[in-house]
Amino acid sequence: MQIQAKLPPRKFRLPLSVLGLLSYSLTAQAGLLVGHLTDKNGQAMGNAVLFATPLDTPSPAKKPGETSVVAQENYAFSPFLTVIRSGTQVRFPNKDNHEHHLKSFSPAKTFELRVNSKKEEPAPILFDKAGEVALVCHFHDWMRGYIYVVDTPYFSRTDASGSVALNNLPAGKYEVKAWAPNMFGEPLAQTVQVANDGPTNVKFQFNFVPKAPPAPRNLSKSATFGYD
Repeated sequence: MQIQAKLPPRKFRLPLSVLGLLSYSLTAQAGLLVGHLTDKNGQAMGNAVLFATPLDTPSPAKKPGETSVVAQENYAFSPFLTVIRSGTQVRFPNKDNHEHHLKSFSPAKTFELRVNSKKEEPAPILFDKAGEVALVCHFHDWMRGYIYVVDTPYFSRTDASGSVALNNLPAGKYEVKAWAPNMFGEPLAQTVQVANDGPTNVKFQFNFVPKAPPAPRNLSKSATFGYD
């Protein structure tokens, strides 16, 4: 009796050259939008927002359960500027030794929240309307921060050089907008055609010079409240 060993099925493997072509074709379908933002003096605008809304294709569906974090740390909001898509919940953990009393009077989101570091973190807050949300602390009036809510998944924040890149944009026409804290009026806007064969560059110049974010502070345990 002859026994034949049963060999496991061979795995089908594509040649590396074919994989490379597939990778290129997939990557080529996504565009890159590169922005450079400056103030009225032509200086780099850090802590600004760039976001792009597709005009000829629908935006991808929102991901359920999206969350973001704005901490109170060293008596400052960290980060100073947070950008989120509408429908995102934001947590507000307190990393300081003292209680904070957060408030926002902004039309996009009005709320009031007492945050005690010695108790459980409060429930996250849902931000479901696009626009600027200015944050303050009633107990420490130098504390300022911002949440900017957009209705598109294509957004980011500029770095210290005023530069920002939005990756993986499907090729097509977009309305691109720029916003920064302390800005009056509507965001700056322009319409661009994003290609899939190289970066698309946009430039925005604001008509004001931004205020520097409040510096973190190291307060003693006795300095519970403070007003500047």
